[in-house]
Order: sequence, then C-alpha cells, then structure tokens
Amino acid sequence: MPELPEVETIRRDLAALLGGRIFAEVEIYYSGSIKIPTATRLQQELPGRKITTINRRGKYLLIHLHDDTVLVIHLRMTGQLLFCEHNYSPDKHTHMVFHFRDGTALVFHDVRKFGTIYWLPAHALGQIKGLSTLGPEPFSPEFNADYLFAQAKRRKTSIKALLLKQEVIAGLGNIYADEALYRAGIRPDRPASTLNLEECKKLYQSICEVLNEAIYWRGTTMSDYRDAAGGRGAFQNHLQVYKQNDKPCLRCGQKIHRTVVAGRGTYFCPSCQK
Repeated sequence: MPELPEVETIRRDLAALLGGRIFAEVEIYYSGSIKIPTATRLQQELPGRKITTINRRGKYLLIHLHDDTVLVIHLRMTGQLLFCEHNYSPDKHTHMVFHFRDGTALVFHDVRKFGTIYWLPAHALGQIKGLSTLGPEPFSPEFNADYLFAQAKRRKTSIKALLLKQEVIAGLGNIYADEALYRAGIRPDRPASTLNLEECKKLYQSICEVLNEAIYWRGTTMSDYRDAAGGRGAFQNHLQVYKQNDKPCLRCGQKIHRTVVAGRGTYFCPSCQK
C-alpha cells in the first residue's frame, strides 16, 4: 500500500503537472471506485472545472478545483495515478481516465479495485470518515516526542499497532513503522505504555528521518507503486529491516527476524531492538 512518502511523491509530481489544467471529459470503466457523488454526476459535472492546487492529508490526495470543490483520491493497496501527455490505451485495470482540454490525461489504474474517489465541496470533507479522523501529520508542529509519549503511555497495545493507527499519526504504514522502530532500537511488539520519554524522542526522530529519506528516494516500490510518470521508487534499495528477514543486521550482524504484529508482517532485530 502506498504510504506517506509514496503519496507525497505523487502529490509533488502532480502539483508540477496539473496546476491550471481544465477537465474536458471523464471516462469511467469501473464505477465502484467512486464513493461520492454518483458516477453519472461526476462524469457530467466535472468537465469545465480547473485544478488550482494539490495537497495531501495522510495517504489521501486532495485535488482542489477553482470552485472550492475537491477531488479526493485514496490509492489503497494497488492504486496508481499516471499522467499521460498523449493518447492512452486503457487495459483491464484502468478504472478512470480524466481528460484535460489540452489533450493530456490523468489515468486511475488499480489492480485490486480498493482505491476510492470522492468529489465534494471543500466544506464537506468531513463526510469522508477516514479523512476526517486522521491524526497529526508527522512533519507538523502537533506531532512531536511529547505527543507520542502521551499517546503511548495510556495504551497497552504494541508500539507498532499504535504507529499504524491513522487516528494517532497520519500516513505512517507498515514499511516505515518497521524502519523507524529499528532505527530507534525499539521492538515492534513491545507494549506502547512501557516506552519512556527518551525512547519516544528517539522514535519521533527516527520516524521523521525515515520518511524524509523515503521521500528523497521517491518512495518504496515492492510491487505496484509507481510515481505519476510510471517510474519506480528507489527506497527499497535502502531498507534496513523491512523484508530483510534472515539477512544480517547492519549493526550487530545477527539475523533479522520476521513475525506478525498487529496483523502485519513485521521485521526486526532481536538483538538491537529492546
């Protein structure tokens, strides 16, 4: 699933490409992706609207239009947004093609069909449940070591489960939770309430460092993720623990272990992480 670095990479790509473009036509091949409004209304009423800015909230992309409406896209597991300057030939996983007046297009491609699309007024974004309940962004002033400590000390769940809760931290997912916990030297299955403030400071710093590095390398491509030009990310070449099971730890040389925490495949060093 694309996490914050992947969605932020796509956002930056699209912000450079789509600003000022005007929708001309919407081709819909799979209407199940559209949650608000109806597919018919989206197809009939979106043409003529101009894109102004593109933002991100957690793993959601927010494409703002000139009339104070917002096209919201969540890529879920396998969704892709591909910008095309010329004619595009849809395949069986093409769900929508947004055509612009200048002949370019934005293609929504999704193998697993879990991605979702909403178009609604900016003041009504609270109707999107997953968006309205998001916690602070990792790079925002609201997210810091004190906040993380306050969230952790009152929970008996594992620290990894806490990090994956979008209501606590927006945009963090499985890959970067494992990587941040490894850098901070904290076992992913450790009860969150046992972390002290110093450990939360290390974890906060590790989260920010990992996310910044992953954005620099344009995300992690393990399978489906592509940027807006169809390119792969490169952070998979810099992963220190995720999917590195049975490989030697970069710090101590012991084998990286794989287990399941919070229902997710989880990777850690049993020696370095306490």
